[in-house]
Amino acid sequence: MLKDPDLKRLLSFRKNFIQILIGVLCLLLIGNLYLLQVKHSQKYRLMSDRNRIRVFPIVPKRGRIISSDNKVIAFCNYRYKLVMGYCSKKVFEENIKILDEYLHFTKDEKENLFSLRKKRLPSITIRDKLSRDEFARVSMNLFRLRGVNILNTFSRYYSMPLEFSHLIGYTSKNIDEFRVLIGKTGLEQFFDKKLRGNIGNIQKEVNASGGNIRTIDQENPINGEDIKLTINSEVQKFIYDLLSQYKVGACCVLDMNGNIVALVSFPGYDINSMSLGISQAQWNKLSTDKYKPLLNRFSSSVYPPGSVFKIVTAYAALCEGIISPKDRILCLGGVRQDDNVFHCWHRGGHGKLNIYEALSYSCDCYFFQVAKKLGIQRLDKYARELGFGRKTGIELPNEKTGLIPNKEWKLIHRKSYWKTYETMIASIGQGYVLTSLIQIASMMGKIYSNDLNYSPTLLLTALSDDRKKIPISLNKEACNVIKKALRMVCDTGTARNSCRTVYGIAGKTGSSQVRSIKANEVGINQQLIDWKYRDHALFAGVAPSDSPKYVVAVLIEHGGGGASVAAPIARKIFDKLLEKDAK
Repeated sequence: MLKDPDLKRLLSFRKNFIQILIGVLCLLLIGNLYLLQVKHSQKYRLMSDRNRIRVFPIVPKRGRIISSDNKVIAFCNYRYKLVMGYCSKKVFEENIKILDEYLHFTKDEKENLFSLRKKRLPSITIRDKLSRDEFARVSMNLFRLRGVNILNTFSRYYSMPLEFSHLIGYTSKNIDEFRVLIGKTGLEQFFDKKLRGNIGNIQKEVNASGGNIRTIDQENPINGEDIKLTINSEVQKFIYDLLSQYKVGACCVLDMNGNIVALVSFPGYDINSMSLGISQAQWNKLSTDKYKPLLNRFSSSVYPPGSVFKIVTAYAALCEGIISPKDRILCLGGVRQDDNVFHCWHRGGHGKLNIYEALSYSCDCYFFQVAKKLGIQRLDKYARELGFGRKTGIELPNEKTGLIPNKEWKLIHRKSYWKTYETMIASIGQGYVLTSLIQIASMMGKIYSNDLNYSPTLLLTALSDDRKKIPISLNKEACNVIKKALRMVCDTGTARNSCRTVYGIAGKTGSSQVRSIKANEVGINQQLIDWKYRDHALFAGVAPSDSPKYVVAVLIEHGGGGASVAAPIARKIFDKLLEKDAK
């Protein structure tokens, strides 16, 4: 039995222990209150708001794309989108069950919706586009649904989906919860930031079950800007219809200020279908088509320029003093070099020619002999001055630079030394030389505007640094010789049958080989060859020749002859352009 002093000490110990314990517990409580109410208050406030507030994005209206003749090419139409804020699994399943009565989900759609919910996004899209009947049925039954809202959004449409397919491009929806339209190709991609605008949002207070209580706040979106193009829709359609008579082709039309009047690649594809979403089967059909309708052939494809490149060789040789207008060079139908004979397209030879006649009749032997004196390094220099081997700066994605070879290039990429015969072949636009159609058109623009800073643009009010540059003049004497020769091409030369007109056309025909040919194949009728082995047909010219207004460059893939195929197309385009101006 404890004595009184022992009992008092025990009781005192217990009392102190309990007091200390209570004190520690109070400190823990106070500490937790401090963590909850002070240190982590912002965190828990946000968590609370997430449970209480739902934020739904408001998609901006994408800017329009308008042609120079005020036709709206790309625009947006309203549509209704059905979204659901994040909610409990039970509420989600109830909502889906109710919505299934009106929207009739497929098995895949249901699986996709449940998969999206697991990502715990603030909101998910139940259906991106409601039909009128679906909108009416869901609207009348929204009171049965919790956390479900119908939002206004937009679909992208194109008024000329084939003619502008490669130029305008198309849009698709991004993969996040906002589902904003983003540019995938063409101008839609290049000017995506400008066209897209900024997203707004609407904040709604919800109850524990996810049902709407009230709208707390709304931030309106900022719509995208419109873009006005230099393209004339009437001319664009006219050219597309012309090219549709062939399997594959492209055309560039520029004015003398560098404004692009038309830019066409054929065949095209339906950008409305692409923008709204196509099936895998449709995509497979497009991507495996042997004529490659998805390929942009005016700036994202490169070709041997063929005889059109003789303009560059002539300009370089005249500037360097290697030839003069009075000099005559003999063509016997072939030039021997390194134990090989390089043939002229005219097997019997052209006889003695000056530079005017050499360009007019497109004599290969003349330029073979000039190239041997000129050399690849000087040819490379002038080709780059005239815009080859580099991008033009056109406002489109994926522009190709092409290829202008030289000694260093071959040593690096082919691990061998440059040969004289390769300069001869390059001088007529064959061999390693590759250019785009927009580069060819730009080269003609530089010569006839007498400005090496001439550059093509698609914007009606373009203010790029390149277009602010001070003009750089070309060699005037050399240009005058070339201009006279190119007029002769259309009056008495290779294009005389199609381009001899009252108003005057000046230009150059070209036929670029896609494979090596044997001596006995020179001059063979192209229609007797399989389509894929035929030469590409090219023509680049200006009109009216005395006071040019327009540059036209035409390419028909595997079309055969530039004089017989590409030049007649260019003639029709010039007729259309000058007829339009006369109205």
